[in-house]
Amino acid sequence: MTLEYPSLPEQGKNLASFAFEIVKKALRSEALIVSEEVKENRMQICRECDRYDSEQIRCKECGCMLEYKTTFALDSCPLKKWEESNDAWMDGKFDNLLKDLTNTQ
Repeated sequence: MTLEYPSLPEQGKNLASFAFEIVKKALRSEALIVSEEVKENRMQICRECDRYDSEQIRCKECGCMLEYKTTFALDSCPLKKWEESNDAWMDGKFDNLLKDLTNTQ
């Protein structure tokens, strides 16, 4: 018996769809989002930095929109002024995300 796999483009589409679903579920569970306190702390650090663009609320070092960049737990400052946060992983949100993903497969 010969096993046939989907074409490479179809496999890529399947992988992209799976990755998209993971991100959607992670955002809904807030496993990838920092607390408002952590976000505000990061923003304050950015506001005090000489690479901060106050008109566009962007970082001149990486070009990121800081309202978004400071929200994601796995993001960090390119100048090492603040690092990624694992708070959501520690309080069980990530574990709940993994359970949710396991239950939908």
